[in-house]
This record gives sequence, structure tokens and C-alpha cells, in this order.
Amino acid sequence: MKKLPTYYYLSHFHEFLSFVKGPCADLLHGEHLQFIDDFHAADKNEQCTLVRCINRKHSVIKVASLRFEELPDINLHIEALVQRGWLSNPKEQDKQAWINSLTKEELLRLYQKCSNASCETPAELEQSGRVSLSLPRASLVEACMSLEASAMCNSDMAGAYIVRRIDPIIDYFLFLFFGNIKARLNQFSLRDLGVMNTRDEKAQMESRFDCKDAALSSFRYSTYLSSFRRLFFQSEQDISEFLGALPAPVGQQASEKQHQLLFEAGKTMLQFNASSGLSLLALSDAQDAQEKWCREAYKQGKKDAVKEKLLAILENPGTDKLLAFAEDFLARKYEQKRTSLLTDMLREGNQHLSIDETFRGNVERGVIAYYKNKGVQAYRTENRLFRSLFGLCLWQELFELPGLGLATQFDYLPNCLKQNNFYEQAGEAIEAKFSQINSDKTLMKLLSENAAKYYGSGQGIFNWRSDLLEQLHLLVQHTDVEALKQVLRRMSQDWQACHDGFPDIMVLNSASDASDKQASLHFEEIKAEGDVLRRNQLACIRHLKEVGIKVLITTVNFITDPDQPYVVVDIETTGGRSQYHKITEIGMVKLVRGEIVDSWQSLLNPQRRIPSNITALTGISDDMVQDAPLFADVADEIDAFTQDAIFVAHNVNFDYGFIREEYARIERMWRRPKLCTVQLMRRYYKGLPSYSLANLTKHFGIDMQRHHRAMSDALAASELLNLVNEKRFTQQNAEVAC
Repeated sequence: MKKLPTYYYLSHFHEFLSFVKGPCADLLHGEHLQFIDDFHAADKNEQCTLVRCINRKHSVIKVASLRFEELPDINLHIEALVQRGWLSNPKEQDKQAWINSLTKEELLRLYQKCSNASCETPAELEQSGRVSLSLPRASLVEACMSLEASAMCNSDMAGAYIVRRIDPIIDYFLFLFFGNIKARLNQFSLRDLGVMNTRDEKAQMESRFDCKDAALSSFRYSTYLSSFRRLFFQSEQDISEFLGALPAPVGQQASEKQHQLLFEAGKTMLQFNASSGLSLLALSDAQDAQEKWCREAYKQGKKDAVKEKLLAILENPGTDKLLAFAEDFLARKYEQKRTSLLTDMLREGNQHLSIDETFRGNVERGVIAYYKNKGVQAYRTENRLFRSLFGLCLWQELFELPGLGLATQFDYLPNCLKQNNFYEQAGEAIEAKFSQINSDKTLMKLLSENAAKYYGSGQGIFNWRSDLLEQLHLLVQHTDVEALKQVLRRMSQDWQACHDGFPDIMVLNSASDASDKQASLHFEEIKAEGDVLRRNQLACIRHLKEVGIKVLITTVNFITDPDQPYVVVDIETTGGRSQYHKITEIGMVKLVRGEIVDSWQSLLNPQRRIPSNITALTGISDDMVQDAPLFADVADEIDAFTQDAIFVAHNVNFDYGFIREEYARIERMWRRPKLCTVQLMRRYYKGLPSYSLANLTKHFGIDMQRHHRAMSDALAASELLNLVNEKRFTQQNAEVAC
């Protein structure tokens, strides 16, 4: 493993400060500038000690835990930092943070030293059982919280701990650098160790804010929102006091966080006072708050006020999702409409499919297999297709315009998408690019050029895939370019609301008129039994339909499909553990409606010695596999043979696990739906004395030419599958008849 140099953490901190003092200089207030000057004036050992303390998880630190080879006199440096005011021993306001940082043993010792229980020694307290290590940590914390803070700070234990006093400054710096309040400095170490990928080549190393008051206000409201979510409020007064202490927000980001905080506070307040809860929700412009207010106010009988609010939303909805809610709520509550927009969409232009039950949990894959078995091309696209289109089409505007791209190398999303002001900042450049895209050829040329130039570049908009351009080409070729530009414009104008919710699969209708783009390609949102259409999906689908892109909603139920292909597999190996052993033979048979329609088998060279006990069991020797192909040589054949089929084996996890591990060794992903004939036989043929392959074939009179050879065992397992499927089909037909 890569080793970091001795003073790596200090180098990281100086790199961190150089960004804060450089691009973010205009965002710093007096106390921030003073700290940076004082830090640079401190000697190296003091700097190292402070950074070591900053890197600790808790603000309260046990002095004895600070032991580092490069800092042999660390107690002297701690004292110097105390003199500077950057560290101190715990004070009364640190009571909760101090208690939260302690282990169970330390909590017990603190309680013993500071308890007011008279006439009881620490040993007697422990023996009494009221406070002991046998208690849960939460109980020990509760016991210590009952202590007087002054007693804790005056105890000799207080001298064994120090508290960081510069956290508000460092946390603000971290917010400026990383753009959130959760990031820590250890990300620099993860970068240097190669654990975390960064995007140095695209980082603009520019400030995320234009105004220092707005930056500080955004940071503070991020902190307030996080604190509110962590706190437990016991009364209406607690919530009111928390909100009453907050300053007015400065800037758009702080204002958005304030509205989100009002939404959170309103929801919580409803538990104590419904009227006050509604008042808080009414103060928030957050979409969720407006929807919550309408629902709660309607429950409280304020129907006229709710109707007025819904009509106002229709006039100026803000987002497509809020518009969909207002239309739906108004129709159902005021126009006596019995079904919701979601239900209507499920009924209009939808289709219903029955696919094999093996695809439970991966229904989209099942629908794609259904189409491919009918000779129709289908692709899993979901959000990635349109996000790829967005990222590749607008790459230059997203990543290369000053101030809009990645602020630092640790960012994934461009700053303009994080702040949701991409179109506001770059609308002129976006429209200029759109004006140049006047055909599918010009759009595809742009996508191909950007993919070739930037392939593999790290970013958080989409994932690079080998088939990315293939799918984009189908989309562009069979969709009106103006419709695609409308989708991209919508994503640019409101990335946060419009970057997801896209349909699950794209289907190319091979039999359609090639001149009719809309008829030749469509999208489908797949919903299995119990699935619901989420509001962001509703908004996205409505928009796609409005611009002329065909979308169906496909509902699915699960059956045992008689036309479903199965590939029954057996393997022989050098041992029983897929991580350490290799495959020596594979045998596969493909079944459709119980009939074998194809087969495949091969010995494989495991590139290692086959143990003698394995040779005795299987009959496969080193000489037999010496000239056999490697797994890598037949990987494409195995992939093609098992494509769109259900993988079946006796003790399926053994065979499946070995094959998947072989693919992993050649850095390929391989997944198939699977069934186990052991489990199926136990379910449908209960009470048999043994479910081993040999005993089952003997019990059912199935011919087995050579046990422990792959093709022979695969053929035997295929007969077991047919026995099971006979019962499954009979049971299913009986249920349909009823």
C-alpha cells in the first residue's frame, strides 16, 4: 500500500488554506483572515499539532490519544495552542460534546468523580449497580448528563481533555472548499493514496460564491438545517425558540435552505400545534412545503384557502411536479374526480405484460428479455441515457465556462448544477449551441466528438459505458431533434427537478415505418405488482409526451412463462471455493417449452494442477485440459449462449458463483437471473429422502451417463427442471381457470 510522507497532513492543510486564501479571499471575514495570518506565524510543530487535532472526529479530544513520532513534545505544543485560544480544556458549554466523545469506561469514571451521591465511594457506586459498565452506553450518557457541568469542568478529568475552539472557522473553510458541511480533510489523504479519484484536469479552482455575506449565510443555514434534523424537540416552544434565534438569510442559497428548514419545522410543529405548523409551512416556498400545507389545511377544513392556493400554483407552478400535484389535488378534491393523475396515466396508452417470475426484483431486465425473445431491440436506459445526452451535448458550457464548472478537483457536479442556476448563468451560450444543432447528424457529430475527446473523464452527470454512443445514436436517429433540445433546455433550466424520473427502457420497433421517427422508437416506464409511479416520473413522462416523444407505462405481473428460455448448467472445478479454484469443464443445454434446442460444452484449462482427489471424482486430469481453451477464450461464447435466458443449476450458487468469478478475473461484469433445481425440487416434490443430483435421478429414473461430468449432469438437471415446470404450469393453469 502506498505510504504517505511524514508531514502529509500539514501539506494538505496548506493546500487547503491556499484555496481559501486565494480564490475565496473575498469571502473571508476578519476572524477568518486573522486565523490564517496567525496560523502561518505559528511554528511548524504548533501547526502540525493543530492540524492533528482538526483531523479528529470529535471536537473534544483526549490528550493521551495525541501521540505522534514527529511530535515528541506535543504537550508543549498543546499548551502553546491553548495560549493562542485555539484549544482549551472543557468548559460548561462543552458538557454534551464532551460526554458524547467518551467511551463507556470514561463515562463511568466521570460519573464516579463528579456524582453528588454522598457516603458512597466509586467502588460502592459500581457495586450498587445503579451506574456500572453493565449498563447500555445510552444509560451512562444519561447519567452523566445529570451531572453539574461545573463539577465536570472542575474535576481532574477535565485536564485530560482539550476542546477545539476554531471549529466554526475551519468548518466555514471546509464549506468554501467542498461546497457542503459534511466533507473532511481526510479526502486529501484518500486522494493521495489513490482511494479517491479526483478531477484535477477539469477543476477551475474558483470560488463557489460571489459575495462573502451570502457565502457565510449559506454556510450557517446549512448548519442550522443539519442541527434541526438532529435535535429532538419536546414542545412547540422549543421549535419557536430555535427558529427565533436565526438571522435573516442572505442570498439565494441561504434563502432556499431557510425555506427547507421552515418545511422541516412545520412538519415537526404539526405534532404539537396544527395551526402553528400550518403557519410555518405557509412561510416556506419549498415545493414539499406547499404540497404539505395543502394536504394538512384541507384536513383542517380550510377548503376555500386550499383551492385558492391550488389555483395560484396553476398560474405559477414553479416546477412540473408541483403543477402535477395541484392539478391532481384540485380535480380529486374539488371536481369529484375519483382517480388521480397517476392512475389516469397508468390507464392511458399503457400495456400489460406477463413475464417469468424469476425476474422478480429485476423487472426491467425481464421486459428487455421478453422483447429480445420476440426479436425486438430493447435497452435499459432510465436516467443515464438523457443525462449522457445532456452532459455530452453541453460539455463545454458545463465544464469550461469560467465559474460554472468544477470548483475544485474533489467536485463531481459542476457548480452551476449544484446551485441549480446553469441556464441562468449560461443561457446565451446554451441557446447558441442549440441554434447550431439543426439535424440528427449535427447533434450526433457533436456527441461523438465530445465522447472521443473526454471519454473516461470523471464527472457526476453520467457514467461512461462502452455502449453509450450506440444508444445515443438510436435515440438521436429516431427522435425529432427539436424535441431533444426541449428536453435538454428543461434540464438546463431546472437540473435539480429534471435530472431524473426518465423511463426505464427504450424500445426500437423494427417493424415500423422508418420514415416515422415517433413510430419507430418509444420509451417504457416499467411497473411491477405493488410499484407506484412517483411524482417526478409523472412530471418527466408528461414532458416527454408534450414534446412528442412516445412513452408507454408497462405494467407487469409474474408468471411461469412456457416460452421462457432456460440454460441448465453444470461445471467441474479444481476445488470448492470460487476465489481460489478454477473451472475445468462446462456443460450447458438450452430449453424452450421443455425441449432442448441447443447445447454447449468444453473442457477448460484452469492453468493450475488438478488435485488427485478431484481427478478421481470427475475423471478430468491435467493431460485432458492441457490443450483446452482458457476461460477467457470462450467467455464470449458463454455470454452469448446464456443471454436472455434463466440460468439453472443444481445448487445454482456454486456454478453461478464460479462463472461470475471467472468473468471478474477478466474484468467483465456478468449477471443472469437464476433458479436452483435443489430448491425447486424441495418445494414441488416434498418429503424425498435426498435431494442430491444422483439420488434424484435414481428416484425419477433419469438416465445419467457419467456423474460428475458437466454435460451429463446438466442434462440430468434439465430433466429435473422439466419435472418442476410441469407442476408449475399445472398449478398456474388451475389458478387462471378459477
